[in-house]
Amino acid sequence: MGKIREGIVKAWRKLNNLRETPHAIALGAGIGLAWNFIPSLGVGPILSIVSAKALRASGIAAVTVNLATGFFIPLLYSLNFIVGRTLIGQSSPEVGRQLQDSLHESLGTIEQVVEAPTRFFSLSRITDAGLDFIFGSIVNAAMAVCGVYAMLWFVMFVKSKMVWSQ
Repeated sequence: MGKIREGIVKAWRKLNNLRETPHAIALGAGIGLAWNFIPSLGVGPILSIVSAKALRASGIAAVTVNLATGFFIPLLYSLNFIVGRTLIGQSSPEVGRQLQDSLHESLGTIEQVVEAPTRFFSLSRITDAGLDFIFGSIVNAAMAVCGVYAMLWFVMFVKSKMVWSQ
C-alpha cells in the first residue's frame, strides 16, 4: 500500500501546484476519474486530456487523476456492477453475494494491478459485462465528475482566497 499512497500524494502535489482556475482543475480531475469507470482499453489518459480540453478544463489535472487512480479500476468496475444491477432491478441475495465476492477480489488484487495492470483488463471481460455494467459505469462516471468537481473546487477556491488574502 506504500506505492499507492505515494502515488496519490504525488498526484495531489501536482494538482496543488497547477496555475489554473479552481473550475478548470476541479473539472479536469473529475473527468480524469470518470474515465476510469468506463472501459477505455488503455486509452483513458488520452480520452481524459481530449475530454478536458473540449470542456475547457485542465488536461494536466485530468491525466494526473486518471493515472493516479488507475489502480482502483477493478474496484470501480465492481461498483459499476452494483449500481447497474440496482438500477435495472436485479438486486437479489445471490447477485449481492456475487458482487460482494467481486468487490473482495478487486480489493485483494489492487497491489497486483499496480504491478501488472494489463493482466486484469481484456476486451472479452468488457464485452461480457452487459447492460448493468454499462448503466453503472455511466451513472458512476457522472457522479464522479460531480463529486470530485464539488470537493476539489471548494478546496482550490478556499486555497486561492487564502493566498490572495495574505
